[in-house]
Amino acid sequence: MADKIDAILSSWSAGRNALLYGPPATGKTKLISELFQLLDTPPEGKRGILLDVADAEKPFSRPEQEITIPQPIKVVWTTFHQSYGYEDFVLGLRPEITQDGTRLRPWAGVFLDAALELADPESQYKSVVIFIDEINRGNAARIFGEFMTFLDFDYRDGGSVPLPLPLRQLTYENGQSEEIRRPGGKVATIPEGFTFPRHIYIVSTMNSVDRAAVPIDSALARRFDRIEMRPDLDVLVDHWGLDRNAIPVPTEDNWETLSPYDAAYLLLDRFNVAIASDLGPEFELGHGLLTPVLATKSAADGSTQPVEEKETWHSLAKTWDDVLFPQLEDRYSGRPEQLMDLLRVDTAPPAGDYAWGLRTAKGGTVEARTLAPVRVSELDIDVVKRSFRWLTR
Repeated sequence: MADKIDAILSSWSAGRNALLYGPPATGKTKLISELFQLLDTPPEGKRGILLDVADAEKPFSRPEQEITIPQPIKVVWTTFHQSYGYEDFVLGLRPEITQDGTRLRPWAGVFLDAALELADPESQYKSVVIFIDEINRGNAARIFGEFMTFLDFDYRDGGSVPLPLPLRQLTYENGQSEEIRRPGGKVATIPEGFTFPRHIYIVSTMNSVDRAAVPIDSALARRFDRIEMRPDLDVLVDHWGLDRNAIPVPTEDNWETLSPYDAAYLLLDRFNVAIASDLGPEFELGHGLLTPVLATKSAADGSTQPVEEKETWHSLAKTWDDVLFPQLEDRYSGRPEQLMDLLRVDTAPPAGDYAWGLRTAKGGTVEARTLAPVRVSELDIDVVKRSFRWLTR
């Protein structure tokens, strides 16, 4: 993940915003949450390589990336969703009851409040970083509104063509706007001709698979550097404590001896190759879908110990039922034949029961070209082993 954080910081240094793009469960939200913590408590280290002769296993390490944007940094987290709007992100009007009646008062949203924070002479902050999770879960073009222009650093204060804020919702008197409410009970005004501050940075995440999401348009997308987040099998290797060089290539001679971890690793690898070829790489399955498969468990004394192989097979089966298979059903919605091909329904193992098959009427006289419903975690453990091992081939 360090290289992705480097890419984000490099984009900010170049006066660009960053967009983490990829399938679910590839660590997008986890990465920006770690960056959020990093900026909230900035490291003192500098770039380079450190040598620790006392650490025999890992004598060389890389310190945290140097943060090149001005500090101190204020960090703000928000998540776009279908009810999220311009009023939440830029400027909204809320009713306020006074002795003279009810009137609408302007309230600063996340983006405008960041600008007001840096324009406040009493503020301790020199930069604001806005973290937007699931940017395509809301109507991003509507949420940004005319403030989409200020995603481009050239149109900010200090840019090549700085532009004034166009806030027609406010009334002005003697060159100053009416009071704007801010979070924390603060208020602010905006002078006529006020330009958007430079040091406001955005990093966002975007799901490449979610059909319910609203795609961001090209005008918005070109104002972000897109950083791909791909499924990473090495994360599973580290998570389960495997030797990546010892993971076998499944053959006719060894498939029945695969461990549950080898089977899970090879399963995800095979599925993603097939999905990338059939649907496109943006529809691949994220490695995080398999991290619930148990590697260790807590003992009564608080220590951890390896789980038995039978428990791991059951954990893989339950992860399949609850997490992995629903993702496959979503990707192959309306394409049952391709899903059945992926599960090798027509080429079951030569001997023994197999988890997946065609649905048949109770009388056994009618067979449909559709999958029979099954909870793999409820099957006999030998069927679970045979089925997942067979899928890796």
